[in-house]
Amino acid sequence: MEEQEKRRLMKDVGARVYACRAAAGMSREALAERLGITPQYVSEIEQGKKCMSMSIFVDLGRVFHRGLDELAHGIPPEDPGLDRLVRALRECSPLERDMAAHMLTLAARAARELGPEG
Repeated sequence: MEEQEKRRLMKDVGARVYACRAAAGMSREALAERLGITPQYVSEIEQGKKCMSMSIFVDLGRVFHRGLDELAHGIPPEDPGLDRLVRALRECSPLERDMAAHMLTLAARAARELGPEG
């Protein structure tokens, strides 16, 4: 994973952690206590400054009753578009899947760069 992509992922995950915490009406202190970490560490995760361990990430999913895909990528548990894409990819050969994944990654990056106004 490229450094720039890693930083973007950390910021995106941090924003989702913050949104989950706010929606739950939970303070940083309360979340930190549930996770066994400091409130400062929670703050740094939410700001995308720290990369958390897998065990903390899994615990976050449990605390907020969210799937790890949702926390990591913002993918809700049931996404018809994603399900359709997965079904189509399963019909492909391994080489075709790899090529499709590469093209989708490039297309998603271009879409993010264009923004909603496109």
